[in-house]
Amino acid sequence: MNTNGYTLARSISKSVLKPQSELWGFNYFCRCKSDEIVELNMHTLIEELKEVNKHLLQEIVERKQKEAGLEKSVTLLRSMLESTAYGMIAVSLEEDIVSFNQQFVQMWQIPNSLKISRKSFPCQAFFENQLKQPQLFRDSMWEMKCDCQSDRYDILELKDGRVFAQYSKPQKVNHEVIGRVWSIWDISELSQALEQSKQLGELRSQFLSMLSHQLRTPLNVVSFSNSLLKRYINEWTEEKTKPLLDRIQMAVEQLSKMLDDIIFFAKAEAAKLHFEAKPLNVVRLCHEIVAQIHTYSSQTRINFVSQDCCFTAFFDKKLLEPILKNLLDNAIKYSPSGAVVDFQLSWEQETVIFQVTDRGIGIPTADKARLFEPFYRGSNIANLPGTGLGLAIVKTLVDLHGGHIDMKSEVGVGTTFTIMLPSMK
Repeated sequence: MNTNGYTLARSISKSVLKPQSELWGFNYFCRCKSDEIVELNMHTLIEELKEVNKHLLQEIVERKQKEAGLEKSVTLLRSMLESTAYGMIAVSLEEDIVSFNQQFVQMWQIPNSLKISRKSFPCQAFFENQLKQPQLFRDSMWEMKCDCQSDRYDILELKDGRVFAQYSKPQKVNHEVIGRVWSIWDISELSQALEQSKQLGELRSQFLSMLSHQLRTPLNVVSFSNSLLKRYINEWTEEKTKPLLDRIQMAVEQLSKMLDDIIFFAKAEAAKLHFEAKPLNVVRLCHEIVAQIHTYSSQTRINFVSQDCCFTAFFDKKLLEPILKNLLDNAIKYSPSGAVVDFQLSWEQETVIFQVTDRGIGIPTADKARLFEPFYRGSNIANLPGTGLGLAIVKTLVDLHGGHIDMKSEVGVGTTFTIMLPSMK
């Protein structure tokens, strides 16, 4: 009988071992193919097997410990990936998604079907469908085989208005590239801030240009009138010099108004205006403002109508007065000479309503969205003087009151501003 290259030569012989062991020893005498007789002792084999088994058990324990350590490391790594504010994704060279964290899923709003499949084509179509420029995404995330060694940084603009920044680099194992890993983060707020900063810079440049022009006009009036007075002061009568003096006075008032607007707006922007509500006779204040405006603008009449002859509400006079003055001044400025400006005062429960209506040039539709931006002026104002701060001041003060401003306008017909302010107590 053949057994692993040996031929069994004789039957099993048994001998009794030491009594205390109570074990039987078995000896096998086998003849190998070369006719050599080999004696195999069963007890020795069992001991050797026990030793081998002991080493195997020890290796199993060590392997389990290593697996537990590896599992702990993987769990820690996964926890770190899930804790980061960035969206992370790994893609193989075959363009299949290998792994991603939950932040990535939330940023892209990935459906469960794609999370399960992780197939290249449907995922690519899903991502590209959300982008304004899908080709940029295709180049950076999917067409990486041509240059899989270099890092890459891109800006992705989504159709919903969000903006993502992404940075990718090759994923290597033992110096061999196996895919690519992307870090993606939302920079929408930063992008908006940069855009706003850019727009503000442009507005300030426009403002400086406009301000220099607006200042030059009254300064030229002062300079020219003053030179005439110097030359003919001893020759001209008072009747002839008075118009020049009036022009100088008007130019100085115009300069003063511009500077006051700039200083006032700067304080409002820096939150240096404090709101202090006190009982105020609103009807009387409106009459005083109308009378004051009529002193320097006699060619345009303001028709003031009040719901009652006397009405007291809680307002801050120093903040309410600029709101009404700016609206009325604008209404007069952009109305033809001799036109009438309607000024109405009414109230409902605890809300006071001011309404100013002119019959002037109106506001183009394209300008309405930016009407309350500082330094912005309408496209149809021609050479009419102004700083572009009046309505910005109005909007800031209305917000400070916790109120609301509404505007309706038609080019060539006129404009109506409605201010609704809560009466503070």
